Amino acid sequence: MNFDQIRGHRKILKLLTQVVHTKRLAHAYVFSGLDGIGKRLTALALAKNLLCSSGGGKSCGICSACIQVDRGSHPDLMMIEPEKGVIKIESIRDLKRELSRKSFSGGYKVCLIDDADKMNLPAENTLLKTLEEPTPDTVIILITAKPYRLLPTVLSRCQHLKFQPLELFDASELIMAGVAGVERDDALLMASLTGGSPGKAFTLKVGQLKGLRDSWINQSRFFARPEDEKFFVGEENFLSDKEDVDLKLNLLRLWYRDLVLYKIYGNVDCVLNKDKTEEIASQSSALSLERILNALLGTEKYSTSLEYNANPQLTLEAILMTLNPKSEFFLE
Repeated sequence: MNFDQIRGHRKILKLLTQVVHTKRLAHAYVFSGLDGIGKRLTALALAKNLLCSSGGGKSCGICSACIQVDRGSHPDLMMIEPEKGVIKIESIRDLKRELSRKSFSGGYKVCLIDDADKMNLPAENTLLKTLEEPTPDTVIILITAKPYRLLPTVLSRCQHLKFQPLELFDASELIMAGVAGVERDDALLMASLTGGSPGKAFTLKVGQLKGLRDSWINQSRFFARPEDEKFFVGEENFLSDKEDVDLKLNLLRLWYRDLVLYKIYGNVDCVLNKDKTEEIASQSSALSLERILNALLGTEKYSTSLEYNANPQLTLEAILMTLNPKSEFFLE
């Protein structure tokens, strides 16, 4: 994998190309962004450029060093990943010892720390000492979807590159290339549900995600009469089961987004649930724009609260209260 083979992230790739060419690399980077959007691929491509035997500032892809990077066996490339969900101090101590030695090739030594936010506190403090006293010709790359869980002192000693989700077209193209038999509409749906993350989409099955979506649409009473005492039972049951909760929240976001677009434009040209246009038209027509926006905003708040480890049940109850037309918190 080389920089020119990576889809999206043009500004970041241009920056990294320049610093490799001018040899003005930072000693440490944080690559942050959603899972599955190319952070690890970019880190490996950077490592390949730095370790390539051609010395031309761009990896050739055919030398022994490039092949070793592809296989994960290059002696000057260290890769640290969580073990049982945690990166412990022993792994960082091993890294520190390895970085103190001369490189095998006489050039750079590169270390990738994947899911860096899963370092425990002793591990982070040990890494901090390494970052404060960097070894010449070494590059450490911390890869994370949750940079806010890293110590501020660690972040401050790294150059932080923030990866954005891929555009839906780029993500859907990669999904169609990586998943056999997926049609464009389904690829767009998968790209939307995963927030522009092909890596996440590769783990999904179109039939299963549509079944999950339809199970909520079929059971939900969100669109029933306001006097119904079990007005939100479908959504509550749907979200209270914590299996695949992120996917479920994205399903709800996407559904409410389609309802809003239909409400505004009066057609289904822009909707992404292409196979549910009749339901979208019916439900959107039955509700006010304010009510649909309440549902969308409530789902966003629920998602953000869960990200910061709030109590799931209490958070859900608070969101449902804001959606309830009988509640003083309802905005309509």
